[in-house]
Amino acid sequence: MAELGYIALVLALAGAVFAVTGSVFGGKAETSWINRNARKAVIAVFALMSAAVVILEAAILTHHFEIQYVYQYTDKSMSPLYLFSALWAGNAGSLLIWAWFISLCGYILVLRQRPGKRELTPYTLAVVMSVQLFFTSLVLFFTNPFTRLDAASFPVVPSDGTGMNPLLENPGMVLHPPTLIAGFALFVVPFAYAVSALLNNRLDNTWISHARRWMIMAWLLLGVGNLIGAWWAYAVLGWGGYWGWDPIENAGLIPWLVATAAIHSMVVQKRRGGFKLWTISLTIAVFVLIKTGAFLARSDILSSVHTFGRTAMDPMFLTLIGISLAGSIGLLVWRRKSLKSEMSIENLVSREATFLLSNLLLVGAAAVTLAGTLAPILPGSVNLDTSFYNRAVVPILVAIVLLIGICVTIGWRRLEVRRLRSTLLVSGGAALVVVAILLIAGFYQWYALVPVFIAVFTIFSSILNWFKDAFARRKALSESFARASINLIGSNRARYGGYLVHISIALMAIGVIGSSVYNAEASDVLAPGESMEVNQYTITYATLQGKNDGTRMEVWAVLDVYKGERYLGEMKPVQLTHANYKGWMARVAIRYSLVEDLYISLTGWDAIDADDPEKGYWAGFMVDVNPLVSWIWAGGVLFLAGGLTCYWPKGKKQPAGASED
Repeated sequence: MAELGYIALVLALAGAVFAVTGSVFGGKAETSWINRNARKAVIAVFALMSAAVVILEAAILTHHFEIQYVYQYTDKSMSPLYLFSALWAGNAGSLLIWAWFISLCGYILVLRQRPGKRELTPYTLAVVMSVQLFFTSLVLFFTNPFTRLDAASFPVVPSDGTGMNPLLENPGMVLHPPTLIAGFALFVVPFAYAVSALLNNRLDNTWISHARRWMIMAWLLLGVGNLIGAWWAYAVLGWGGYWGWDPIENAGLIPWLVATAAIHSMVVQKRRGGFKLWTISLTIAVFVLIKTGAFLARSDILSSVHTFGRTAMDPMFLTLIGISLAGSIGLLVWRRKSLKSEMSIENLVSREATFLLSNLLLVGAAAVTLAGTLAPILPGSVNLDTSFYNRAVVPILVAIVLLIGICVTIGWRRLEVRRLRSTLLVSGGAALVVVAILLIAGFYQWYALVPVFIAVFTIFSSILNWFKDAFARRKALSESFARASINLIGSNRARYGGYLVHISIALMAIGVIGSSVYNAEASDVLAPGESMEVNQYTITYATLQGKNDGTRMEVWAVLDVYKGERYLGEMKPVQLTHANYKGWMARVAIRYSLVEDLYISLTGWDAIDADDPEKGYWAGFMVDVNPLVSWIWAGGVLFLAGGLTCYWPKGKKQPAGASED
């Protein structure tokens, strides 16, 4: 089985070499022999990479412990779901999946080619297959998942494997890594179209028409992947938070911020012919930033719980980053005359101006985050804690949320005074009412109330503009208000999907504010029957239980939870250890609600009487009450819905409320 996987990778590497060569030298003639066969080679690479993935997955599911990767990341006690997810548990598997996603991109590009519209395709395929060649080489020569165990160390094939780190046995493991990797991989296509447009000197809207939906899907996957990762950290790690500004977490956030700016720039270029340099430069920057993040995750130059440790691939990633940067800058300089904007900003209070400001803020937030991330390895190095990001990045993000609320009310080129005035009055008034209610309830912290006002303003602003468009459509087409509101989505998916995304960002902002400013925390050591109180909750420790199956041991506390006089039920925080992994790991107990989460972690235990275990155990607990955290996850669902709406193929144009945004 290992040999079959190795052969598939070797053939895929050869196919990628031919695809790159054929795409570069085959010319633009669709019927040329080398061009036709280069496209066939792209399909063959996808088939071979798919075969390699299937072979490795089959080896994992059937316990082929003679393969080093299978031995290191699986054992017979694992459930089928986590056995399946072991495919991307290690460095070799994650790179194989990354290479497979790139091959899938190439395959889709070939399938979606339309006769007579392939001017950008050869160089686009050449770039995609060059990146494919890079990742296939890494998998084949640096971290091959089909490598067998060393016969000297393992003269007999082991009967069982080491198993997966218990922290990874979580639904987040099934969703987070592949979603994030897919987002990273798909960004190669907009980058390839950008390079092809520069090489062909076709810097009009043609390449954007091809690249836009790829950019949106990659951006959506990356955003959803980051949110799933935040939920996973919250649900598993036991520290009560969801984002720690870890270097590898930042490596997922930074390109997402820049991609957000790139998508907005594409809108301006397509509508007004402006921001040409912005659009293509940001698209290139996203690709380079993703490869920088991949380098950081596979080196030990920064301290992070998410890295794979130092590998021999560092020089390879640095070479790719260097070539991408130098080549792209050279192309931008070469085509600088063609990148001049066809648009001038005639009014500072216009959508073009707000898009420019949003780009500056998004890139600024990304730049500050990148500087903070790389600070430990820069001259005069310092280690920056979360307070740096909270002071330097969070205010920029709050300004972006404010700009979202204002931007949707401002027209292109000119200011629509009446629309702006009514939106500001209604949305601002609603936000003031919410803040007034919070003040009456006793929430006085200005540093929370100001961003809450901004987030609520943005939500009402987006909804109000949607309603205004719905009323216009209702009047023009004699539809009911509800039907008009829904049908607007089909008339202009980009615009109303964008509204959903904007609302989701504001909802998540409220969740972050509530959980960061108004959370309560307490810790205590209890004997059975004793209680502790946090806010309105009373937590009574009933007993400590456990089990041991020889491979893993789990210990959990049984807690009775009350809110005031109302009994909420039992909660069972867990500590577990695995025979092949040192130390104990927490599995927290969480009671979710839209108002607040009750979050309990078991921190330790000790016998009350070492000579008489029947007397029970002291147990330590950390309890957090985290307000509005569920708004982050609810916002994430809305973000996914809005992103898919933007991605979906364009509907037929409607007469009212459907002007393109």
